[in-house]
Amino acid sequence: MKGEGSKSVPNLSKMMKCIGFGAVAGIILTLLFTLLGAFAMVKMETVMYPAVMPLAVAAVCLGSFGGGYLTARLHQSMGMAVGALCAVAVFVIFLGLGAVFGSQLGVVSLLRAVPAVISGAIGGILGVNRRKRRK
Repeated sequence: MKGEGSKSVPNLSKMMKCIGFGAVAGIILTLLFTLLGAFAMVKMETVMYPAVMPLAVAAVCLGSFGGGYLTARLHQSMGMAVGALCAVAVFVIFLGLGAVFGSQLGVVSLLRAVPAVISGAIGGILGVNRRKRRK
Protein backbone atom coordinates (compact mmCIF):
# COMPACT_ATOMS: atom_id res chain seq x y z
CA MET A 1 0.00 0.00 0.00
CA LYS A 2 2.77 2.45 0.84
CA GLY A 3 4.86 1.57 -2.19
CA GLU A 4 2.02 1.82 -4.73
CA GLY A 5 1.76 5.61 -4.64
CA SER A 6 5.48 6.20 -4.73
CA LYS A 7 5.99 4.09 -7.87
CA SER A 8 3.95 6.35 -10.13
CA VAL A 9 5.71 9.57 -9.15
CA PRO A 10 9.20 8.59 -10.44
CA ASN A 11 7.63 7.33 -13.68
CA LEU A 12 5.85 10.67 -14.09
CA SER A 13 9.04 12.60 -13.42
CA LYS A 14 10.93 10.39 -15.89
CA MET A 15 8.22 11.02 -18.47
CA MET A 16 8.38 14.78 -17.91
CA LYS A 17 12.18 14.76 -18.25
CA CYS A 18 11.96 12.77 -21.47
CA ILE A 19 9.28 15.12 -22.84
CA GLY A 20 11.43 18.11 -21.87
CA PHE A 21 14.47 16.74 -23.70
CA GLY A 22 12.33 15.80 -26.69
CA ALA A 23 10.69 19.23 -26.78
CA VAL A 24 14.07 20.97 -26.76
CA ALA A 25 15.24 18.69 -29.57
CA GLY A 26 11.97 19.34 -31.45
CA ILE A 27 12.43 23.09 -31.16
CA ILE A 28 16.01 22.88 -32.39
CA LEU A 29 14.97 20.66 -35.31
CA THR A 30 12.11 23.02 -36.17
CA LEU A 31 14.49 25.97 -36.21
CA LEU A 32 16.95 24.05 -38.41
CA PHE A 33 14.22 23.08 -40.90
CA THR A 34 12.96 26.68 -40.91
CA LEU A 35 16.46 27.93 -41.66
CA LEU A 36 16.79 25.33 -44.40
CA GLY A 37 13.54 26.53 -46.00
CA ALA A 38 14.62 30.16 -45.74
CA PHE A 39 17.98 29.29 -47.31
CA ALA A 40 16.20 27.53 -50.18
CA MET A 41 14.02 30.60 -50.80
CA VAL A 42 17.06 32.87 -50.80
CA LYS A 43 18.86 30.63 -53.27
CA MET A 44 15.80 30.60 -55.57
CA GLU A 45 15.95 34.43 -55.45
CA THR A 46 12.21 34.67 -55.08
CA VAL A 47 9.85 34.50 -52.15
CA MET A 48 6.76 32.46 -52.80
CA TYR A 49 4.44 33.97 -50.20
CA PRO A 50 1.73 31.28 -50.54
CA ALA A 51 4.38 28.65 -49.72
CA VAL A 52 5.67 30.30 -46.54
CA MET A 53 2.95 29.05 -44.20
CA PRO A 54 2.93 25.44 -45.46
CA LEU A 55 6.72 25.39 -45.13
CA ALA A 56 6.42 26.65 -41.56
CA VAL A 57 3.84 23.97 -40.72
CA ALA A 58 6.07 21.33 -42.36
CA ALA A 59 9.03 22.51 -40.28
CA VAL A 60 6.98 22.23 -37.07
CA CYS A 61 5.77 18.76 -38.12
CA LEU A 62 9.30 17.55 -38.84
CA GLY A 63 10.55 19.01 -35.56
CA SER A 64 7.65 17.40 -33.68
CA PHE A 65 8.39 14.08 -35.37
CA GLY A 66 12.03 14.23 -34.30
CA GLY A 67 11.14 15.33 -30.79
CA GLY A 68 8.54 12.58 -30.45
CA TYR A 69 11.01 10.01 -31.74
CA LEU A 70 13.67 11.08 -29.23
CA THR A 71 11.17 11.22 -26.39
CA ALA A 72 9.97 7.69 -27.09
CA ARG A 73 13.55 6.40 -27.38
CA LEU A 74 14.38 7.90 -24.00
CA HIS A 75 11.17 6.82 -22.25
CA GLN A 76 11.12 3.33 -23.88
CA SER A 77 7.35 2.91 -23.49
CA MET A 78 4.05 4.61 -24.34
CA GLY A 79 5.47 5.88 -27.62
CA MET A 80 2.34 7.40 -29.12
CA ALA A 81 1.39 9.20 -25.89
CA VAL A 82 4.81 10.66 -25.10
CA GLY A 83 5.37 11.58 -28.77
CA ALA A 84 2.06 13.42 -28.92
CA LEU A 85 2.73 15.16 -25.58
CA CYS A 86 6.14 16.24 -26.82
CA ALA A 87 4.55 17.68 -29.97
CA VAL A 88 1.97 19.51 -27.85
CA ALA A 89 4.79 20.95 -25.74
CA VAL A 90 6.67 22.12 -28.85
CA PHE A 91 3.54 23.69 -30.30
CA VAL A 92 2.58 25.41 -27.03
CA ILE A 93 6.07 26.88 -26.77
CA PHE A 94 5.84 28.23 -30.32
CA LEU A 95 2.32 29.57 -29.64
CA GLY A 96 3.62 31.33 -26.55
CA LEU A 97 6.52 32.83 -28.47
CA GLY A 98 4.14 33.91 -31.20
CA ALA A 99 1.88 35.58 -28.64
CA VAL A 100 4.85 37.40 -27.10
CA PHE A 101 5.90 38.74 -30.49
CA GLY A 102 2.41 39.90 -31.46
CA SER A 103 0.94 37.03 -33.44
CA GLN A 104 -2.80 36.61 -33.09
CA LEU A 105 -4.04 33.33 -31.71
CA GLY A 106 -7.14 31.82 -33.23
CA VAL A 107 -8.81 28.69 -34.49
CA VAL A 108 -6.41 28.49 -37.44
CA SER A 109 -3.47 28.42 -35.01
CA LEU A 110 -5.01 25.51 -33.17
CA LEU A 111 -5.79 23.69 -36.43
CA ARG A 112 -2.11 23.86 -37.30
CA ALA A 113 -1.42 21.84 -34.15
CA VAL A 114 -3.23 18.79 -35.52
CA PRO A 115 -0.59 17.72 -38.07
CA ALA A 116 2.17 18.50 -35.56
CA VAL A 117 0.61 16.30 -32.87
CA ILE A 118 -0.03 13.50 -35.36
CA SER A 119 3.57 13.62 -36.59
CA GLY A 120 4.84 13.64 -33.00
CA ALA A 121 2.72 10.60 -32.22
CA ILE A 122 4.04 8.80 -35.32
CA GLY A 123 7.59 9.67 -34.29
CA GLY A 124 6.85 8.28 -30.84
CA ILE A 125 5.49 5.05 -32.27
CA LEU A 126 8.56 4.61 -34.48
CA GLY A 127 10.90 5.57 -31.65
CA VAL A 128 9.53 3.07 -29.16
CA ASN A 129 9.40 0.26 -31.74
CA ARG A 130 12.95 0.79 -32.98
CA ARG A 131 15.07 -2.26 -32.30
CA LYS A 132 18.05 -1.88 -30.05
CA ARG A 133 21.51 -2.54 -31.43
CA ARG A 134 23.04 -5.91 -30.81
CA LYS A 135 26.56 -5.99 -29.53
